[in-house]
Order: sequence, then structure tokens, then C-alpha cells
Amino acid sequence: MEEQKSKEVKMNVAKQQNKGKLSYDELNRACAELSQQVQNQQAYMQRAAQEIQEMSMVLRSRRMDYLFNAVGLATKMEENHSEYGFDKAFVDTCIQEIQETLTITPEEKSEDKQEN
Repeated sequence: MEEQKSKEVKMNVAKQQNKGKLSYDELNRACAELSQQVQNQQAYMQRAAQEIQEMSMVLRSRRMDYLFNAVGLATKMEENHSEYGFDKAFVDTCIQEIQETLTITPEEKSEDKQEN
């Protein structure tokens, strides 16, 4: 839809250029239409960025769930002396990632204070 409006503005400008110079009102209308298109695109980009951020948070949450599940399953298998379990290095990597994710660094603390 935005592309169609853009084409219409370009066609109107092209028609006017063929006739000669654009009047002040015609230029003003064209500028207003282009300005509205820019505002619409900015609003769209903001919504898209917000959706991406929300999806990123959901994915991080799910990843943490899977990491905890993997560690929990490995612990249960170890308790039952099952030979079908995760490799120790894999479990250690999961634990390390959980710790890194849940640990707040001094940089993050200062950023949180600045945002408030």
C-alpha cells in the first residue's frame, strides 16, 4: 500500500514536471504525502523492532528451560546409574551457560541504574 502511494506521488510529480514547474501547493502536498509515508514506515519499523525484541526474550526463556531440563535429566540419569545420559562436557557447558546468563555483571547493574 505504501509502495502504491509512493508511486502515485512520483507519478503526480512526473506529470507536473512535464507541464512545467510545480506550484507551491502541489509541492506542499507532495511533501506532506512523503512525510506521512516516512512516519508510517517509522511506526512500522518500531513495531517490527519491538516484536523482534519480544521474540528474542521468548527464545532466551525457552533456551534457559531447555538448559535446566538437560541438567535435570542428566542429574536424574546419574542418580539412577543409567548409562544413557548426556556427555559430562555437555552438561558442564549447560551449567556454565546458565550461570553466565543468571549472573549480573557490574556493567549491567550500572546500565539498569541509568535506565531508571
